[in-house]
Amino acid sequence: MTTDEKTKQENKTKETVSPMSSLMEAMQSTNTNMTAGFGPEWFEAMSNVGHEMLTFMSERIKQDIQTQQELLQAKGIAEIQQIQAEFLKKTQEDYATEMAKLVELGTVHNKHAIPV
Repeated sequence: MTTDEKTKQENKTKETVSPMSSLMEAMQSTNTNMTAGFGPEWFEAMSNVGHEMLTFMSERIKQDIQTQQELLQAKGIAEIQQIQAEFLKKTQEDYATEMAKLVELGTVHNKHAIPV
């Protein structure tokens, strides 16, 4: 196989590889190089943050579904407006509370936020 043919074959192979595959490979390579400097405390802190966020989102989805059910059963526009107003108020309170929790988790584990 000539040099030209090899180059064409390599280019064709590169073209068939999806951009997402290339991105995933780059991310995995970067993560592998970075994880060596992080201690177990850092991973525990990140696990706690992730768990908190998933728990919060799960609860929010439940509340969203409940609100949708209430809206479907509403008898008039005034009731719909009341449901929406309560939903928005509760949502703002929930997100403010959650942000405070996440800030606290970050502060408590601040010493572990920097690679060891």
